[in-house]
Amino acid sequence: MHGSAHPRVKDTPRPASSPGPERAPLAVPSPVPAALLVAATGVLGLAGAAFALSGAWAAAAGAVVGLGAGALLITQARRLDRDRAALEARASAAEAARAQAEADNLAKSRFLAEMSHELRTPLNTVMGFSEMMADEVLGPHRIPAYAGYARDILASGRHLLALADDLLDLARIESGHRVLLETPVHLERLGQECLAMMAPDARAHQLALGQDSHGPAHLWGDERAVRQMALNLLANAVKFTPAGGEVRLVTGRDETGAPFLAVEDTGPGVAESELPLDDARHRESRLDVNSGRGAGLGLAIVRGLAQLHGGTFQLTRRATGGTRALVCFPASRALRVAA
Repeated sequence: MHGSAHPRVKDTPRPASSPGPERAPLAVPSPVPAALLVAATGVLGLAGAAFALSGAWAAAAGAVVGLGAGALLITQARRLDRDRAALEARASAAEAARAQAEADNLAKSRFLAEMSHELRTPLNTVMGFSEMMADEVLGPHRIPAYAGYARDILASGRHLLALADDLLDLARIESGHRVLLETPVHLERLGQECLAMMAPDARAHQLALGQDSHGPAHLWGDERAVRQMALNLLANAVKFTPAGGEVRLVTGRDETGAPFLAVEDTGPGVAESELPLDDARHRESRLDVNSGRGAGLGLAIVRGLAQLHGGTFQLTRRATGGTRALVCFPASRALRVAA
């Protein structure tokens, strides 16, 4: 007996879907077509309702009212569309300007870092040979004035090297390459060491140095960075304080328990036109006529290092005259010391 053969239906293989071109992002629809639809619906609705209630004349009046409302909606929608386009254009321009500013700042920081690095090698050579000539290592000078010239060259070389170091530090801070190596820091002891380092300069300027401690202050931070901040503030105070004045270093904790470091001087102070001190480099842009110094970047470095610690830097006038430079660290960085 032959059974009826049923033909097998073969599954047709589906073509493999190709990735195809990448879809463009959906554009934000304009509110104008939506307003047209709303206006048309309003016209028909008002006309229908008026015709059902009062006849043809009311329907015509309703249609006129609906057309007026629709025209108003269209006008408002077009205005919104124009405002939105203008806002998007301004946002795009602002974003492009921000990106360009960041690129320019990064390029500046790289340039400063490379320039300061390239300056160090020839400056070290100049300083080495000038020191040898000033000390007459290879024998006395036939003309004594040459020794004085060599000492002047050595002093100028050291000044340029310090400026190159400041540029390098500032470039590292602004470019985000300055990394904190954090350890426990004893502020009072560190202040004593900094005052001892500044004592020769203070004696040369006929200034008195002092220290005040408002209780023990220990913090978790980069000791080298904190030392650099203290030395920069002390050097700046010594530079701007006239002979016979006083410079004091103050350490401790404020009423919130936050560790702080302050340097107070009896110098001419900060002019009212310079406050608030938005740019820490502003005060040091002036040239000290007596010493010929004043091109340093110490305050800008202090502000950058303070911000890396999460702290703040303030420069204010003292009520008794002079300037108070304050670095305040976060209270979270304060360390408790066992009695």
